[in-house]
Amino acid sequence: MSNTERVKIRAKDLRLGMYVCELDRPWSETPFLFEGFELASPADIQVVMQYCEYVYIDMHRTHVVHMVLDEIREPFSKTGKSASFDQEIQAAESTRQQTSSLLKSFIDDIRFGQSVDVQLGQSAVSECVASILRNPDAMLYMAQIRNKGEQSSQHAFNVCVFSILLGRHLGLSPKALEGLGTCGLLHDVGKISIADALLNKPDRLNAEEQAILRQHPKLGRDILMSARNVYAGAVDVAYCHHEHVDGSGYPRGLHDVQLNLHTKIVSIVETYDDVTSERPYRPARTHLDAIMLLNKKAKSNKFDAKLVERFLACLGTYPPGSIVELSNGEVALVLETNPGQRLRPRILVVRDPDHNPVERLVDMAEQQVDGRGQPYKVKLVRPPGYLDIDPRQYRATITKVFN
Repeated sequence: MSNTERVKIRAKDLRLGMYVCELDRPWSETPFLFEGFELASPADIQVVMQYCEYVYIDMHRTHVVHMVLDEIREPFSKTGKSASFDQEIQAAESTRQQTSSLLKSFIDDIRFGQSVDVQLGQSAVSECVASILRNPDAMLYMAQIRNKGEQSSQHAFNVCVFSILLGRHLGLSPKALEGLGTCGLLHDVGKISIADALLNKPDRLNAEEQAILRQHPKLGRDILMSARNVYAGAVDVAYCHHEHVDGSGYPRGLHDVQLNLHTKIVSIVETYDDVTSERPYRPARTHLDAIMLLNKKAKSNKFDAKLVERFLACLGTYPPGSIVELSNGEVALVLETNPGQRLRPRILVVRDPDHNPVERLVDMAEQQVDGRGQPYKVKLVRPPGYLDIDPRQYRATITKVFN
């Protein structure tokens, strides 16, 4: 890289949109997952400042963040929290239950040939938006709760939540977020018309079965076009969420400029949720596994690379609801992030080093060493369901320890 492309800058002078390509120390001495990244949030800048006095910026990859449409843009300060985690978790749980109930009713109406009113689902999406704007950590925690036999409705809810989360990070207005959330909630509606035996097949699908499954985007479009009060954008996303930026997707092989923002967002977040969810043919994989896959798809031009960067930035290294193993062997649930110290979240320790059940609230931003005086940090991210840990069973504990 030539000197004209690389600029040395003090860490305290960093700004959003700058691309950090080199540090004042080896990458191995820092917690950064990748050797090169864009500063996508104020928290990113804070983390760099913790480890570096100065860095080098790649000017060719540095840009001012532009939103897609001026009329849906709001200030970036929206990424703050107006409610604490303990204040919001109960509302988030209620919204999740309401959304799940509405989805079941919606699916039953379609299967029994009854008239479908999509507006009912939009009311639940509005509650999701309100909750995420108050405190996204609580809703992200709820997205980690997995109920057996509810994979389809859980996936729909999670894609709704993750879509809103990314839209919030991009600065979309509440109204625009409601439309985006509706697209996420209904993106896979076409699978209602696919036999459960095929959807839940524990083995790899053969060519004929794959062809049947690939009909679900068109089936979803047809279902939503016949529904009442449907948000028009949801029809497009249901039809196009398996299209790729490079034109290699299906069903029509559309390219980048033919795909709208909502479609690109839902394509990314539904892949993330699919990877981190248990499927009949494989166990759930970790957050880091999903990160690697999304980055691979971004580099191969399957997904919009800038949107992938934004999504991973707003999820953070340890998303709420994640199961993590600590440096002393304890296992914990991540409850919420610390904006200034993203690698030191607030956690609920649920297993001691011998994997015996315990329940202890820890703010890692305040506790730097463990009981033996050794550095106390997250060592590994474990997959959902590790040691049969279920975020749902700790709801009462969370309320108790916060109060």
